[in-house]
Amino acid sequence: MSHVVKIGRYEIIDAGLNAEKGDTVSIPCQTNPGLSYQLDGWDHETSVPAWIDGQPVDLHIGHYDKQHDHWVLKRAV
Repeated sequence: MSHVVKIGRYEIIDAGLNAEKGDTVSIPCQTNPGLSYQLDGWDHETSVPAWIDGQPVDLHIGHYDKQHDHWVLKRAV
């Protein structure tokens, strides 16, 4: 199931949320190339404000999943 994630001016309508815990968000690179380039420059320690389905959250870079060509972001604890 897709969720709407908003990071800055980017609205990602095809983001995936971890089904078990909901603690990670997957951002597909092909449909969000501008954001993908920005995520590549993020520091792993940086917390970025975002919204998931209208709810505010802070996200951190998890890793780039080369096999599926998407970024995995973690909710800040």
